[in-house]
Amino acid sequence: MTNTSKPQLRSPHDVLGTVPYLLGYHPSDSIVTLYVASSGRVLACTNVALHVPTSDAVDKIRDVASRTDAELVFIVGYGPLTEACAVTAVADQVDRHVPVGVTWLVSAGYYHCLVRGCDCGALGGIPFDPRATEVAAYATVRGEVALPFRDDLLALVEPDPAAQAAVDEAIQRRPSRHSWTAADLNELLERAMLDQRLTDDEAARMAMLLQHIPLRDAAWEATSREMWQRNLWLDLTRRLPERYVPAPAALAAWCAWMRGENPLALAAARRAGRANPSYSMLQLVVTSILSKIPPTQLVPVWPMPREPHDADQA
Repeated sequence: MTNTSKPQLRSPHDVLGTVPYLLGYHPSDSIVTLYVASSGRVLACTNVALHVPTSDAVDKIRDVASRTDAELVFIVGYGPLTEACAVTAVADQVDRHVPVGVTWLVSAGYYHCLVRGCDCGALGGIPFDPRATEVAAYATVRGEVALPFRDDLLALVEPDPAAQAAVDEAIQRRPSRHSWTAADLNELLERAMLDQRLTDDEAARMAMLLQHIPLRDAAWEATSREMWQRNLWLDLTRRLPERYVPAPAALAAWCAWMRGENPLALAAARRAGRANPSYSMLQLVVTSILSKIPPTQLVPVWPMPREPHDADQA
């Protein structure tokens, strides 16, 4: 039997190997910060562009460290060796506010230690391939993916105009009034569970039934960290006409958050917010993502009590 227990972050390769999976993509020209608890658990991971003003990068790191109660931070630069001074400048200023455990620079297939006075073997650079780590193997078994670039991650929630038009035509062909039931929802979820992409007609049905709050909440309660659910809600976020996007985008955000894919969760939440800034489901979803507090602690009863009416939007 394959051992799928989560690997421990015991070495630089372990720590650096987990960064792409925390972000959802392989960083470049960036300064990545890992926020670490006293237990050694990584609480959060943020990324700023390598060339932002040092003070801006430091302010962001200080803010996140304060909100997460991090005991220390790891700072990792990604870029050419000529940027080593920019990375150490950020680390030096951050260290005045929160201890910096390590400072590394990943460049051209090597990682370099930038800690002054350190005599480790990484001062001159040690070969490193993020795709050949134990963390990468574990992520592959779990179906987790680190995309090549940040734009690839953001593209997962961006609209596909041609697909939107096709689904919109399917919506127009359907009766304007229909008594949607939990059986309709379960039928579509069962098809998706078999890794079958919904047809345009099925996507239209899902778009319409998610407009009914009890059914949307049933889908919400059923959403966990399964890969097929991630694929379903992201696919519908891209394919549904804008007026139907908030529900699947919010569900995509929820699923991504439960899977630990916070950057993707935030991207999906922003997509839902662009489609309908007042969509009420987003409040709990975004609060969960930003605070890292599980839903059972955010609301007295989870799953949430059903709303007594079938509002078109919530």
